[in-house]
Amino acid sequence: MDHKWLEDFIALARERSFSRAAELRHVTQPQFSRRVRALELWAGADLVNRAVVPLALTAAGEELLPVARRAVMGLSDVRARIQHAQGGLDWVTLATGRTLSRTAVPAWLARVKRGAGEFRLRILTGSIHEGATALEQGAADFLLSFTHPRLPMLLDGQAFEGQTLGTDELVAVSAPRPDGRALHALPGSAREPARVLGYAPTLALSQILQDGLGRDARELFLHTVTESDFAESLHEQALQGVGLAWLPRGLVSDDLRSGRLVAADPQGVAVRFEIRLYRNRSPRNELVQKIWTASSA
Repeated sequence: MDHKWLEDFIALARERSFSRAAELRHVTQPQFSRRVRALELWAGADLVNRAVVPLALTAAGEELLPVARRAVMGLSDVRARIQHAQGGLDWVTLATGRTLSRTAVPAWLARVKRGAGEFRLRILTGSIHEGATALEQGAADFLLSFTHPRLPMLLDGQAFEGQTLGTDELVAVSAPRPDGRALHALPGSAREPARVLGYAPTLALSQILQDGLGRDARELFLHTVTESDFAESLHEQALQGVGLAWLPRGLVSDDLRSGRLVAADPQGVAVRFEIRLYRNRSPRNELVQKIWTASSA
């Protein structure tokens, strides 16, 4: 059994709504429902009465709920004791995405260490949802993520706060032709649509890009040839000439300067977004507070 199933069940018992509980757990409702059903299969009984609104727990669910709460609390306590025994308080944990770990973390870390001194950093990479969950559950001290009006706010503003560290932008880039022009360029045509290296729809960068493209008044003729949830994969394919990609400028600035990549949009349209750092309003120790203060310096 996955301990996350118990956490899901506790959230569902509190919210009495699959949609609200799924939102709090930062998963889709179908995924949340599957996890609750998996717990029911493990228990060998229905735990939730889905026929009433708001939903209610069955007798089996009411019996399991206090045990689930004790189990989750016990696991959290023992984890904290283990981390303390292993010197866990000396480590600071940052949850972020794989792209930001490359484009934003090095400069942030150098700046923070000038103000807060030396410390050991553990970096957890994953989706924004996973990072928000890690921050909420105390598995991370900070979350570094993209922010954009298209992206929903995942954290409770009363419990967590954020600060903007900087901005970046998605720029359309392509490998060059021998004459220096883009091998793949916008806007494309009905006869020859531009070959595009796209983001997986669930990725934050995909949602940011779609918002930007929706605001472009031009008619774009695009043909997606590759889709990935890893910007660095699209970056490598762009270098190889497979297609054009909208990539963070922080990721491709060196390639643009060297000519390994060139702008693929003659109008130079870029899609801007912020990079923000989040933390719990009640930091667990003085070091976490010093890092937060140094981040805003």
